[in-house]
Amino acid sequence: MKSFQRLMLILVFLLLTGKISYADHRLRVEFWPKTLKQGEVCLVRASSSASFGTIHGEFRGKRFPMSLGARQGSYEGLLGIDLDTGSGAYPLKVMGTDEAERIYMRVFALKVGKADFGSQALSLPSSMVDLDPQTMKRVEKEEARLKVLFQGHRKEKIWKGPFARPVPGGCSTAFGLRRVINGQRKSPHTGVDLRAEEGASILASNDGIVVLVDHLFFSGKSVILDHGWGTYSMYFHLSEPLVGEGERVKKGAVLGRVGSTGRSKGPHLHWGIRINGARVDPFALLGLTEHLRE
Repeated sequence: MKSFQRLMLILVFLLLTGKISYADHRLRVEFWPKTLKQGEVCLVRASSSASFGTIHGEFRGKRFPMSLGARQGSYEGLLGIDLDTGSGAYPLKVMGTDEAERIYMRVFALKVGKADFGSQALSLPSSMVDLDPQTMKRVEKEEARLKVLFQGHRKEKIWKGPFARPVPGGCSTAFGLRRVINGQRKSPHTGVDLRAEEGASILASNDGIVVLVDHLFFSGKSVILDHGWGTYSMYFHLSEPLVGEGERVKKGAVLGRVGSTGRSKGPHLHWGIRINGARVDPFALLGLTEHLRE
């Protein structure tokens, strides 16, 4: 509530100084889905009779970019709701600046509902759970590397249109499950595990640039794509990567083969998505297919 009040005070200041034109008829905003839960993805689309030099959205103090969409005169951006976002109403702001430096703004109360992710009990070899000091150092180093990677924000929008499944198999482990491994509470499952046979092809879910190819302790042989604008897709437990870092790939390109490397009990693909740091359900992104279609 306090953040919403601060936003309204800023709005009043801009109105008084003549730096903002708060005209609903000049800036129309829609978003899908209309109701959101933790871990979901929202497509924000704005349209206006004005021509904007810059336009962006803002949610919980973080900006997310918007650009010309497939529909003429529309601007689009993706907003990720992290799985640990508390339920409640948050201000969603969309702001555009025209060539005369007039600012147009719309503010909405975006409601986030609580998701029931459930829990899962697993039994794994103790060497994969009770880590020795040397292995713990390795894990901490790898986690720090991934944290820095996901904080990156490529200005270029590389992804185009709908995202696609990297393998056709069904889901064996859902997003957000609160896992208990060997009786110990662990971090939630931040992707989905998809059924696939050993050696099956793994396809890029959208256009992107390969920013990581490595063998990590937990995720095994891994590939990560940067789709631009803070959107990343992850492909874990591969038997064999078939791309190199820095390579630009198209949607549907073969990234590697399904395997069971890292902390895994059998062949499958762990597929994850990050949007501006938010850990989101890949299936929520797939759910926007019709709205993202070019």
